[in-house]
Amino acid sequence: MTRLIVGENGQICLPEGCGSGSGLKPGDELILEHYERGLALHYVRPDVERIYLEVNTRCNLNCAMCVRQAWSDPQGMMSWNTFQAVLDSLPAFPNLKRVLIGGFGEPLMHPRIVEMVQQLHNRGLGVTLTTNGLLLKRGMAETLLHAGLDMLIVSLDSQHVQAYHQAGVMADQVLENLHGLYEIIRDRGYSLPALGFEYVVTRSNLADLYKLPDLAKQLGATFIIVTNLLPHTRELEGEILYNRDAPLQLGGGWGVHRAGWVKWGSASLPRMKWGAWRQCSFIKDPSLVVGWDGGVSPCYALMHSYTYYIYGRRKQVTRYVLGNVNEHSLLDIYRREEYVTFRAHVNDFRFPSCVECGMDCTYAQENTDCWGNDPSCADCLWAHDIIRCP
Repeated sequence: MTRLIVGENGQICLPEGCGSGSGLKPGDELILEHYERGLALHYVRPDVERIYLEVNTRCNLNCAMCVRQAWSDPQGMMSWNTFQAVLDSLPAFPNLKRVLIGGFGEPLMHPRIVEMVQQLHNRGLGVTLTTNGLLLKRGMAETLLHAGLDMLIVSLDSQHVQAYHQAGVMADQVLENLHGLYEIIRDRGYSLPALGFEYVVTRSNLADLYKLPDLAKQLGATFIIVTNLLPHTRELEGEILYNRDAPLQLGGGWGVHRAGWVKWGSASLPRMKWGAWRQCSFIKDPSLVVGWDGGVSPCYALMHSYTYYIYGRRKQVTRYVLGNVNEHSLLDIYRREEYVTFRAHVNDFRFPSCVECGMDCTYAQENTDCWGNDPSCADCLWAHDIIRCP
């Protein structure tokens, strides 16, 4: 691969000759990739719009369906130095609109979570936080609102309810917390934060899914994100719904009163079938993921090492880290040739379809493929919109 700079005249010069490209400006960088079909030019642009921030991998619940049941990664909380390194990197991304605090732990367990939200809000960014809701008591809710949180997503499904009981607490505590949040928003005339539910649908909890719009209306939630289950054990394989013919349906919208306005709620539903359509949302809306230790990954699917089962086949995923924010800026990591070409391959989706191939080969058992990609997105359920992230 070769890194190129656009000249003052807007031209790119190669040994074969010079030419100009649409939208190129002097000083723009490109990477020239040689591959089996010829040459490809990839833009090197700081076009990140969303950053996913995993501030903690520990959790106050022990959900049977969680990836934390199947990974080998160490657990920890993001240090303030790591968070500060992220903050220092943000001005380099002019298109950055939102930071999403979540990952695979409970962010409200972090002792400085409110300060993190405040620091991000002070930089003019939208801040989304995903939580299981157990620690969202009135005091915490009020401080988060004052800090500038403008979107809150609560994981609310029967798997979480079961985990609440296993932890010796009642699911009623979460509903009480959400009622308290709604009262604060209503009594003080806030239009934000936008409140939504995230629901992992399974065979066992499908009937409960249809109760969510009424619950959302009661609690002031304006959106519901529904995702399929990614099974990490053989037992959970029997709970998946995504290989059925009938699509999910969740009825119409609902109205929520906010600050003198009626805001309409909506449900976002996943696809239920593997098919030819493949598109990575982390590439479509340019995003990157920062783990609790500062490791930078391109997406949620590759941010940890874990096992899961896909159409009866066991798969081992290995964490894919392109750099660490404690050592290099986010921009320097995002501009690396390996990262730029990976994004280009995913954008064009230059991967086979392991599910349609049907062979249980050694490539398909890991996140590699027979076309030489490592890592590979060949059987990524996120790319098929079967598994979803906020």
